[in-house]
Formats: sequence, structure tokens, C-alpha cells
Amino acid sequence: MYLRLAEAAAMYQVGKAGLWRPPDLQLALNWQAKHKPTLVWGQRYHPAFERTMIFLEYSKKEFETEQRIKELEAKRKLQRARIVAIVLGTATVISLMFLVYALVQRTAAIKQTEIAKLNAIRADENAKKAEEAAQKAVKAAKEAEEARDQALVAEANAKEQKLLADQNAELAKKNEALAKQQQVRAEKNENIAKEKEAEAKRQEAEAKRQEAESRRREYLATAKAMAIKSKELKNDPEQEALLAQQAYNFNSANAGYEYDNDIYGGLYDALKNQPNPHPLTKSLEGHNNAVRSLVTDAKGNRVYSGGSEGKIIQWNYSNAGWVPKEIVPDRSKSPVWYQVYTMDISPDGNWLLAGGLNAANAKNNYAELYDLKNPTAGAKRIAGFVDAVENISFTPDGKGFYARDNSGRSIKYSDLSTAKEVIQSKEKIVAMDVSRDGNRIAGVTDEGNLYVWDTKHNYELSTYKMPASRLTGLSFSPDGLLIIIGNEGGRLWITRGGIVTKELTGHTSAIEEIKYNHEGKFMATASKDKTIRMWNMSKLSQPPTLLSEHDWVWGMAFSPDDEQIMAGIHSVQETTVGKVDYTIHSFPTKINTMANLLCGFVKRNMNAEEWETYAGELKYEKTCENYPANNK
Repeated sequence: MYLRLAEAAAMYQVGKAGLWRPPDLQLALNWQAKHKPTLVWGQRYHPAFERTMIFLEYSKKEFETEQRIKELEAKRKLQRARIVAIVLGTATVISLMFLVYALVQRTAAIKQTEIAKLNAIRADENAKKAEEAAQKAVKAAKEAEEARDQALVAEANAKEQKLLADQNAELAKKNEALAKQQQVRAEKNENIAKEKEAEAKRQEAEAKRQEAESRRREYLATAKAMAIKSKELKNDPEQEALLAQQAYNFNSANAGYEYDNDIYGGLYDALKNQPNPHPLTKSLEGHNNAVRSLVTDAKGNRVYSGGSEGKIIQWNYSNAGWVPKEIVPDRSKSPVWYQVYTMDISPDGNWLLAGGLNAANAKNNYAELYDLKNPTAGAKRIAGFVDAVENISFTPDGKGFYARDNSGRSIKYSDLSTAKEVIQSKEKIVAMDVSRDGNRIAGVTDEGNLYVWDTKHNYELSTYKMPASRLTGLSFSPDGLLIIIGNEGGRLWITRGGIVTKELTGHTSAIEEIKYNHEGKFMATASKDKTIRMWNMSKLSQPPTLLSEHDWVWGMAFSPDDEQIMAGIHSVQETTVGKVDYTIHSFPTKINTMANLLCGFVKRNMNAEEWETYAGELKYEKTCENYPANNK
């Protein structure tokens, strides 16, 4: 095959032969595809290999070109045939449409002819009917004339009847208007009667209300009088208890103020004056000198006290009373006499801080840190303080504390190992407190200034002037929004943002401490006027509960359950032979708790003579439900 191709290529080159066509071309292409000849192989049989391959390739392309031309020509012929067919088909359709139209027109013409014949017949029939109708119309005209005459008569009658009806209608309207006027008068009179009846009922109800209010006030006035009188009956504890309890009953049943000071005083004195006083009122025996600081461990259900003799006592509530456990003994006779002025418990309840005065070397003072898991192990001393350490306060994370020292000229921060000064004051800071979130420190001065330092911004200072000088105490409210401030004259101010929003009066001497109970609903203020006042923060318009003492009060702490408030007193007092008030006094804080106790100390109810003496004409009732009436 290769030699045939080579010869054909040579002859084509000189013009003696043409390009290959099938079947020779197809055989040559099949041979090429099968054997895939190369230049080296081809030159072994014929030297013109490249020319031979070009010849074969050109023959292939030329054949393919001819084939495409033929295909295109066939497509053109087919397209022309289709066009002719479409034209002929369209002409045929049009011819058919004309044929159909001619048939339709012919059918319509036949139908119109039949309709014309039918209309002619109907026209004849209508002519006959018209003649008959004309005859009827003449007859109807006569009848209409007669009807018109009758209608005129009827119209005249109708006008006469209408005139009569209008007259009757006018009369009916007048009667209706008169009836409405009478109805309005009746309704007005009825409304007046109802208003008078309602006013009478209102006046009756008001009279009853005033009578009830008068009766209520009579009961409340009697309650206060009985409570005050009960405190004069020290020689008859049972009668004192009955009067105090009945005073509470009257006050409670007649919506008196729950924390009325007279009612509280009667109950408290009655409980305290019993042969075996209730534990809620007993003073705590443990210190022989002034108790300068009290602090509550709410998590451990304990109270800690520290005094001038250097003693620190842990009080545990057991068997309805407070049991002392001495952590640090009396140090007043020791060469190292440390007087305790201030204490605080860490937030986790594991550590107790004590601050005060190193009596032997005040200029080289320190604070004490006790591990409450092992409180008797001794204190860790944190040095770096000058003169008395006061107002000691843990930070919220329990990793450090703030304290006032150097006679109020310095506030220091301690990391529980060392102490450094963070605030220096030209004025004497008399009292200091730290907000519960630890973000602010507040201090008051003799000059009447309130200073607030921002602990998160390098102790940035804000200064506010109070209405008076000689400030002595302050406290943040639990939410940190308020700062309560007291001064040497006993004045108390509630401030918000440094602005006084309310003044509380009553104390007559220096405010020593201000403290909220754990619920944050009551605030206690202790003063050198020998009183504690307990303020209901939701009802500051009501007088506070007054807790009286024989000496000034240094500090206070609420019990973990808020049922009592413990007061640190300056001195011990023997009230009667064999009865001693030690320097921690306890007061109940909830009147309802106190009232439910007194009936356990008495053996009877009041008799008729006692009732008439103290309750007057008020209806007799049993003071204690657990005993029968005693008025026969």
C-alpha cells in the first residue's frame, strides 16, 4: 500500500494523476491508522515519505470538502422544497377557506328568505291584533273617563281625610311632647331621689367609717397607753406581761404601725423583767470592759465581739441562747496589750480581721488576721500602720482590706501580708466605709466634708459639703446608691450622689455607727446619747424603734437571722442586786416574735377589774388564747 501511495504522490506532483477517491482513499486511511508508519520506516522502502503522507492527507481533506459541499447542496434543495410545499399548502388552505365562506353565505341567504316569509305571516297577524286592540282602547278610554271621575271624588275624600289626620297627628305630637316633659320631670325627680339616697348611704357609710376609725384610734390610743403603763409595773411581771401583750393585740388587730415604739418598748421590758428573762433580751456575759466592735458571720451563724481589754469572743447560737467561745483572752495586763476597735469577716467566712491599738507602741501598729478554721492558733500580724487602726473592711474578693489609721490622716490597703498607703488626707477622716462592690471608699471629716474615692480609677476623689460639720459616722446602703451620714450633734442625713435627700432626727449626741440588717430593710444607728434607733427604710415617715441604754454605744451587729441586734456598750452596769447588764446587750428586732412569747410567762388572763382599769369601756377579750376568760 505504501509503494502505491508513493507512486501516486509522485505522479500527482507532476500532474499525471489526481487525488485519491474511495475506495482507494479509504483503504489507505485504514492502513495508516492500523500501521502508524514513521519516517524511518518509510525511507527504508521509498525516500519520499513526507510527500506521500502529505498526498494522503490532502486527498482526505479534499474528499471531506467535497462531501460537505454535497451535504450543503442537499440541505439547500430540501429547504427550497419545503418553502414550495409551504406556499402550495397555504394557497390550498386559502382556497378551502373561500369555499367554506361561499357555502356559509349561501346557507345564510336561504335562511333569510325563510325568515322574511315568516315575518310576513306575523305582520298579517299583528295587523289583526292591532285592530282588535284599537277597539279595546276605545272601550278602555270610556272606562278611564269613568275612573277619572271616580278618582276625583276619591281625591276630594282623601284630602278631607288627610286634613283630619293632620289635625289628629298635631294633637298626638302635643300630647307626646307633654308626655315627654312629664317623663323628664319624673326621671329628674327619680335621679334626685337616687342621688339623695346615694348621698344618704355615702354619709351613712362615712359615718360608719368615721365611727370605725374613731373606734380604731381609741383602740390604738388604749394600746399605747397600756404599753407605756406596763413599763411601770416592774413589781408585777405577770401583770406587766399581760398589759404589754394586750397592747400588742389591740395595735395589731386595729392596723397600728407594726413597729410602734411604745408597743415595742412594752414587749421588750416585759420580756426582760420576767424572773427568768427571755434569751432574746439577755445581755451576753464575756467582756468586762467596753465592747468596741461586733461583726456577724452569717454563713457560720456566729457573732464575734472585740473589746478594749483585747479580748475576742466567738458567740455561737445554741439552745435558744448565745454561747461564748474565747478566741483571744484578756490582754489588758499583758506586755502586748492590743485593744480591739474594729473587726470584719471575709466574704467566704474563713478569716477574721481585727484592728485597734498597740498600746505599747502606737506608732508601730498592726492589724491581726485570724484563721477561723483554727481561731485559737494565734493571729498573723500585718504591720505598717500608725496609731489606731479603725474601720477595717475586707475587699469583696477577700484578698485584701482597707483600714483608716494615722489619726484619720491616712487610708491604707493591705494584701493580707503588707500594707501601703493609698489615700492621704489633709483633713482628719473621722469615719470610713467601703461599698459592697468594693468600687468606692467614702469618708467624712470634722470640717463637714464627704469624700468619695473611686478605687477602680486610681482613687479619683469627689468632694461633697454636708449641712453641718463634725461628721462622725457613715455607711453605704446595701445597693451602694445611698450614703448615710451622722454628725456629732446626732443629725442624720441620707444622701444620693452627694445630695441630701432626707434628714432623720432624734439622736442628740454623736453618731458612733450606722449599720443595715442583712435583709437591707432596717437601718440601726448607735449614738453616744445612749440609744440605738432602728429605722424602717420603707416607712421613714414613722418614728424609729428606740432602744435605750445606760451608757453610750460603740458598735452593733445584727444576728445572722436578723431576729436580734447586739449592741456593744461602754460599761458594765448592775441594774438590781444580782442582775448585771454586761457590755453586749441584745434586743429583739421583730415584734411578732416578741408578742408570741409573753403568753408563755403568764398563768392567766386579765380579770374584770384589771380590764376596766387599763382598757376602760372597751369590750373584754382574752389576752392569751391558751387561758380561759377571767372577767366573771
